[in-house]
Amino acid sequence: MCAASRIHAWPREGLWQNADACLQYYGNPPMRRSIAFLLVCSVMALRAFAGDIRIESPWLLEPPPGQTAAAIYFGLRNTGSTEIVLKGASVEGAASAAIHGHMMHEGMMHMGPAGPLPVAPGAALLLAPGGYHLMVSGLAVRPVAGGRVPFCLEFEGGVRSCAEALVKGVAGK
Repeated sequence: MCAASRIHAWPREGLWQNADACLQYYGNPPMRRSIAFLLVCSVMALRAFAGDIRIESPWLLEPPPGQTAAAIYFGLRNTGSTEIVLKGASVEGAASAAIHGHMMHEGMMHMGPAGPLPVAPGAALLLAPGGYHLMVSGLAVRPVAGGRVPFCLEFEGGVRSCAEALVKGVAGK
């Protein structure tokens, strides 16, 4: 009987041996091949979906000394045939990251979290100053002009797409 039928912690180096033993115990060779085929197809489908997402020209403005917050701007293009929905983000070296937008409220411009953002097939969404942006807080290291800040966008369905934002100086270089 394989180790999966007992409740205990597997040593990391023995994980694949235990998995192989389970496949031998629970499945015949054609079944194992079918399971492997389905797993490979699932991974390929996720990759194909992620391939339908284009993050274009990501950048951020170098924050002043002492600042731990910044905004990342970019274009998001859906080259696929189904709608994608941007629901979150993460930024390397930051305490938090969230999609924000600007909205008018009682004659004043306010910034705050934006809900999930759908992008129709063949359409694009521009995250630019004065509109939607990726708000980054708690940066561990201050980005400097010419550097790059890695980030990942999270979409419905568990798909992630990553890029690096170019840090521009105050003069836009």
